[in-house]
Amino acid sequence: MLRSLLAAFSLLLAPAAASAAALTCAGQDLIAALPPDDRAELDGATASAPYPTGNHWRATKADSVIDVIGTMHVHDPRMDAPVQRLLPLIRAADAIYLEATDKEMAEIESAMATRPDLMVSTGPTLPERLSEPDWQALSAAMTERGIPPFMAAKMQPWYVSVLLSMPPCAMGALANGADGLDHLIGEAAKAEGKPLHALEPYDTIFRIFSSIPPEEQIDMLRTALPTANQSEDMLRTMMESYFREDHRQIMQFARLAAIRALPDQTDTLDREFTEMEEALLYGRNRAWIEVLREAAPGKTLVVAVGAGHLSGEDGLLKLLEREGYSLERRPF
Repeated sequence: MLRSLLAAFSLLLAPAAASAAALTCAGQDLIAALPPDDRAELDGATASAPYPTGNHWRATKADSVIDVIGTMHVHDPRMDAPVQRLLPLIRAADAIYLEATDKEMAEIESAMATRPDLMVSTGPTLPERLSEPDWQALSAAMTERGIPPFMAAKMQPWYVSVLLSMPPCAMGALANGADGLDHLIGEAAKAEGKPLHALEPYDTIFRIFSSIPPEEQIDMLRTALPTANQSEDMLRTMMESYFREDHRQIMQFARLAAIRALPDQTDTLDREFTEMEEALLYGRNRAWIEVLREAAPGKTLVVAVGAGHLSGEDGLLKLLEREGYSLERRPF
């Protein structure tokens, strides 16, 4: 379903697995393989959103400067060069803002280890809530990912959907690999002695998903199943779009791919995509603007967040524009 949004979340919760995915998984760039008509439809849908491209934008207002960097929470060797190019910005910044610093990541890991209720349901099991064909398909997909069906049966549906977005080739390497661009920027900031701040509390994502009604979580899981075997291709597609600096393209492709996989559920998918986009991206963006409104006056900041947060009517860049900032795309 919303493969790019769910993948982004899974990469936040399991950065080592995400790193392994980039380093050990292959996959195909599905956008590059699109027929011309489908590519034209995708390009048109992408271009209609505000700020659909560019991984580095500078926002200026009076004596405030914010360099906004769109990141991926997954490592790729191609990230080393942008980090080097961004070093002068990091050195010149008064502070660096990330979605989560090391402190928040440690709190996430602690919560996952000490609060099983975050990922485990105390209500009916998944075999009881799914049809037999859906449960068999889910059992096979989870087995591929190294998770026995009897364990998956008790998991929260939203968490299973997140796991389905991770390619099987990544699941066996949870302790290996380097982290994504946010982590690299954070490490560079620490080396330069720059203050690091989180834009939100560590449990924000947990609260978002736990607020989804149980039946909607089951619907999300059902619509994720048909494309679970494409997770490796979707990860590769996401990475290639990112390095083309076509971050909006990732989400639009996920939307179109879901509709093509389930054409009889177009209205449902459109609604679910809009709801997830609001919950995982736009609602958080508006909260982040409140943080930046207090922090930015008279300061030079670097804000590094997932690239999916940049575009759209309530994307971070459009929100900064509404705050009176002038936006300029910068080299990445």
